[in-house]
Amino acid sequence: MNHKEFLDLHAACVKSMRSYFVEVEKSSTMLAECTAKPLPLKKRLRLASQSIIEHAAHLTYLGAKSLLLNAARLGYSFPN
Repeated sequence: MNHKEFLDLHAACVKSMRSYFVEVEKSSTMLAECTAKPLPLKKRLRLASQSIIEHAAHLTYLGAKSLLLNAARLGYSFPN
């Protein structure tokens, strides 16, 4: 991995982190609209669906972060 590839990996990690934060923000907004009464079925399903989307975005971010951390830990200036 050369320096440009490392920077590309870093950019991909930042992009996935931002995508994850967008999904967290959506979930937080939905949760802020909750009341003491149970949510209607449609809203419960939307919230459950958003939870799955957020979880997937989180896993994508964790994968990108893991690759970046491994590259940083092992160094990236060795030949391919």
